[in-house]
Amino acid sequence: MDAMAAQGLTGCARAEDRDAMAEDAQQQGYTQWAPPIEMADAVDAFWQFWVPRKPHDVPLPRQHRVLPDGCTDLIFGFQHAPGPVWLAAPRLAVVGPMKRFILVDLEPGGVSLGVRLRPGWAQALLGVSPRELCGLNVSAQDCSPALMQFQRRMEDCASPAQAMALLQRTIARRWASFRSMAKPRAVQALGHLQASSGQVRMAALARELGVSERTLHRDILDEAGVPPKLLARVLRLQRAVSLLRSREGTDLCDVALECGYADQAHLSRDVRELAGVSPTALVG
Repeated sequence: MDAMAAQGLTGCARAEDRDAMAEDAQQQGYTQWAPPIEMADAVDAFWQFWVPRKPHDVPLPRQHRVLPDGCTDLIFGFQHAPGPVWLAAPRLAVVGPMKRFILVDLEPGGVSLGVRLRPGWAQALLGVSPRELCGLNVSAQDCSPALMQFQRRMEDCASPAQAMALLQRTIARRWASFRSMAKPRAVQALGHLQASSGQVRMAALARELGVSERTLHRDILDEAGVPPKLLARVLRLQRAVSLLRSREGTDLCDVALECGYADQAHLSRDVRELAGVSPTALVG
């Protein structure tokens, strides 16, 4: 190779690096979009998470802490590359509801496109049992032929934006076709739990629905994948974290009482058990 050719290739490589870094700068981090209002009972959010290939101003963290939220996620992950071949090592997976936090390793250039389904909708929209997938990250090929076929359709898209659009259209169509599959009693109970951010007693909820606590426990466990009391704790945690992050300098005791904890110590114990760190460390 002559010197001019080598210089030209080096220039192209540098240009590709600049383009990749510019694209990373635009896309990096977490972004989410609310679903259409009519789907809000079933879909919490569509989201994407981009890890830049190269650090910019600050070093990249090695791990990302994910908190339990009671939801089931369908996630299309891949390594992003600039140019016509935009993905490598694609994997479609279903992540079931979590009982406590997990730490996810961050790989430079890694991208995840996902949809977060509210409790009670995984079976209807994905054809999977959240109870069987609780705490698991299961690839599409181990879930169903339909999900494996959907992964191939995602891989055939021309860009990440097209893949996200396909994900949104597919979930919308399934919601329109299968929304009646969820059990009305369980959906009603889950609606009460979510609307109150977990601040409802199971005995009172069972009386309101005209069932025994044992029946209510079974219904929610089957549809949400976790026991109702744990789901209530998770929803209460999510509410507390949201308040702490939106109210800088707020008093922990005030948040604890607003979210239904007995006191600040109760809040701190629950956060440590479910999130793995103290409230201050979690939102700091």
